[in-house]
Amino acid sequence: MDDRLLQAVRELIERADNNAKITADECEAFLNQVPGFTDKHTIKDTKDFLEFLGSPDENINIIHVAGTNGKGSVCSYLSSVLTKADYSVGMFTSPHLVRINERFAIDGKPISEGVFVEVFLETLRRVIEYDREDYFPTYFEFLFFVAMLLYDVYPVDYLILETGLGGRLDATNVVSHPVLSVITEIGYDHMQYLGNTIEDIAGEKAGIIKPGVPVVFFDKRPNSSEVIKRTALEKDSRAIAVEQKNIENVSFVKDDNGNKYIAFSYNSLYDRYADLKLATQARYQTQNAAVAVTCLEILRDKGAHISELDIREGLLSAKWDGRMEEMRPGIFVDGAHNLDGIEAFLDSVKEINCEGRKLLLFGIVGDKQYKDIVLEILKSRQFDAIYVSVLETDRSVSVSDLKTAFEDGKDELGIIGVPIKYYSNVRDAVTDIITMRKSGDYVFAAGSLYLAGQIKSLI
Repeated sequence: MDDRLLQAVRELIERADNNAKITADECEAFLNQVPGFTDKHTIKDTKDFLEFLGSPDENINIIHVAGTNGKGSVCSYLSSVLTKADYSVGMFTSPHLVRINERFAIDGKPISEGVFVEVFLETLRRVIEYDREDYFPTYFEFLFFVAMLLYDVYPVDYLILETGLGGRLDATNVVSHPVLSVITEIGYDHMQYLGNTIEDIAGEKAGIIKPGVPVVFFDKRPNSSEVIKRTALEKDSRAIAVEQKNIENVSFVKDDNGNKYIAFSYNSLYDRYADLKLATQARYQTQNAAVAVTCLEILRDKGAHISELDIREGLLSAKWDGRMEEMRPGIFVDGAHNLDGIEAFLDSVKEINCEGRKLLLFGIVGDKQYKDIVLEILKSRQFDAIYVSVLETDRSVSVSDLKTAFEDGKDELGIIGVPIKYYSNVRDAVTDIITMRKSGDYVFAAGSLYLAGQIKSLI
């Protein structure tokens, strides 16, 4: 371990041992410096340290979730329904929008900052005890170990575990015996790590499939589905496909109190569910809900007591921040950050009627296909004005590159009369768009979960 990092660890632990108040912000600040001192480890390295922790995963019923889009939403729907069915449910997801403890939930609620700090410090102590030369977990690996210790100290009936990036080489893939594997929609994202073809990306995601463990997946692209089915066959695992054609009668409804919902029917593996409701305006969430319903049926096959009423009420009460979330009346924020996600976002925007203009706030990080995404947004011709902002992260696309992408796109498509304004920070962009908004106008924000989190912290 680097001497400077070791010194920072010892100082933090010494302060805690002397009863100094350690905050979650301090823990996060410590973690933010870790990437400068360590690199991603092998699966064996991660497995070895998990075994040093006592292999807590072996005592937990884990539902392991991978995919390009929809992972967090599927996790949320599963958690909500299982909680309705009177199970205690843990959930480990990423990234967080505002506070780091959002990544760890029990029964649908983030753990307290006090509990997070408690387990964070215990994880630090265990790394020191491990005393392995040149070993310190990466940012994500460390948080995964925090999750493993957390749900060992605070046991749950089910732990819904979301992968970080990929699947095969993801830190979470060291869990030995999940009760169920789940693969959501697969699309183009993180190609620099996962490969340039859908087949390559699907192969990485399918790496979470374990021998004899059933896998539920969303059957969107034949070439990715074939990879998943072939991998499942090799692992002697049952593969259950969720198909778009079985999601029917999608409609947008409003109750007497003005609450907005999506209603739909789903012909599942075993049953037909008519008039399911989701508290969202995002059509794409019907796909994620359908995946969750199929997972719940598999869990029921394994002995879980989950009624149809649990499913209905759990889906309706589920809430996943930053996914076509109406933060204020007429202000929708979506974390769509890749081509498939943006296409789904644009489909949802098209379905939403408003009396005034549709305004877009956009920001994105540089390792995405941002030029293609900008072109897709402009092609949709859905927005009357666009506000483009740099994000508060060193991964953000610069103002000049964003301006070039939008102006080149406008020229290519022959778009005129759509004003585009550029900002060096999200705060100014949010202030301006809200100030310029008129009665009847709707504001939409998309491009990054960083953007969603920054907006959430402002409004």
